[in-house]
Amino acid sequence: MKLEQIAEVVDGIPWMNTREAAHITSIVMEEKPDSALELGFKHGVSTCYMAGALQEAGGGHITSIDLTSARDLEPNADQLLDRLGLQEFVTLYYEETSYTWRLMEMLERDPRPSFDFCYLDGAHNWDTDGFAFFLVDKLLNDGGLLILDDMNWSYAKSPTLQDEPWVKAMPRVQYEMPQVRKVFDLLVSEHPGYGEFRLDHGWGFARKLKGGVSARQSRVVTEVIRQREQVGIGAALLKVGSALKRRMT
Repeated sequence: MKLEQIAEVVDGIPWMNTREAAHITSIVMEEKPDSALELGFKHGVSTCYMAGALQEAGGGHITSIDLTSARDLEPNADQLLDRLGLQEFVTLYYEETSYTWRLMEMLERDPRPSFDFCYLDGAHNWDTDGFAFFLVDKLLNDGGLLILDDMNWSYAKSPTLQDEPWVKAMPRVQYEMPQVRKVFDLLVSEHPGYGEFRLDHGWGFARKLKGGVSARQSRVVTEVIRQREQVGIGAALLKVGSALKRRMT
């Protein structure tokens, strides 16, 4: 299903705009994941765009998780997928507290499910999404792409949450801090099993490296050795040693 056809149905429904929709559609069309994971879907607008992209790409399936409160929205994700005829591409889970519980249940399954792609656009806080990253890592296939949305979001900038009493009661640093950015900077980009980091459209991108830690170490060595002719062999070797020490500790 073309992006324009989906836009006719979901236009004006929060929270994915047409620019972001075009971007996520192109990514899914390029990646062509057999199995995708979405953490946080709200009304299901992003879910619809990704499902439409999978249909255009020839197949695949999305497992999407949000809170039970998302079922009470008008329209909700089930309704939008039904209107577009995209139900077969998506399995929706509604959780009482957090998608981290559903991820735990997935880890307990035998066989354990695995995913080629993950779009994380849920809690937007350090506690939930920091933990979710490590759970997703155990489910993400080598070579799988991880996208973290709302890198610059904070409770202080949220028009729907900034004045909520429970939010106003937060320590100011938590209220003002872009917490997803901290997850990306301190957990994802420092993880030895990930690379190809970039920021784009307010999203953070990382790819799970094939071979994990050893692949990351090999990449660091290659990058530093390329500097030999510029800085001299002695300095280059020193950089290699320093880089490997950082990655292995």
